[in-house]
Amino acid sequence: MTQMRTIESVPFATDLAAALATPGTDAMRVAEDFFGLADLFKENTRLARALTDPARSLADKQSLAQEAFASHVTTATMAVVNLVVADHWRRPTDVDDTLEVLGILSVLNAAGVKGALDQVREELFQVRYFLDHNREVRVRLSDISTGDSHERGDLATSLFGSRVSVWTMRLVRRAVGRSNHGRLLHNIRRYAQWAATMQDRLFVTVATASPMTEAQVDRLRAILEKRYGVTVDLAISVDPTLIGGFRLRAGLTAIDASLATRISAARDAIAS
Repeated sequence: MTQMRTIESVPFATDLAAALATPGTDAMRVAEDFFGLADLFKENTRLARALTDPARSLADKQSLAQEAFASHVTTATMAVVNLVVADHWRRPTDVDDTLEVLGILSVLNAAGVKGALDQVREELFQVRYFLDHNREVRVRLSDISTGDSHERGDLATSLFGSRVSVWTMRLVRRAVGRSNHGRLLHNIRRYAQWAATMQDRLFVTVATASPMTEAQVDRLRAILEKRYGVTVDLAISVDPTLIGGFRLRAGLTAIDASLATRISAARDAIAS
């Protein structure tokens, strides 16, 4: 089984991991709970405000949460929800984002229990690569004016369902349902990065103007592993618009060493 660790930087991730470790807990059911709650909080702002109102007592908020959700979600989900409503929230809208992330991490946990995080990470990269190179499909899946989230999710399933695992497909459907223009690739990349982090690996995306040789890939991986001190997974794509050089993203670090950017910067300098 793949060794997993908690993503400490994600709020309530440690609490989620503890809840999922309870014998008999179905992580995929918990994921659906959190996805449903995220949608509910996003659509019902009145409820979101009531559950995050600092003027209300903790007991009052947890009682309201218990009454609203306990009969619909698992015990594990409810344990984490009680902690969520107990926290201090500056904006109620932040809650649905947090619940969304907990749903995603639950899916990744379910895959990890089956030793499939490697598979999910690779499949997410392949889906992202396909969408990155097929703009028409990418726009169709992320254009909220062309269908609701279920219709776009069904389209994604028709494209990828027979080619990827159930865990990857659930994440892709969720990314499609929650992504607007320009965010779909970002969200899928984020999921793959979390899968890598749960295995003490670093997920790095690299875009180059022309294909890299195997020797170049090995050298880049060695440099990155020496710098970051962890195993590195490279996701490499080719983007001729870069003209030359590369763009690299590793965690919070982004490096743009493309010739296209240098030319643009030179033009701006001349014009100023």
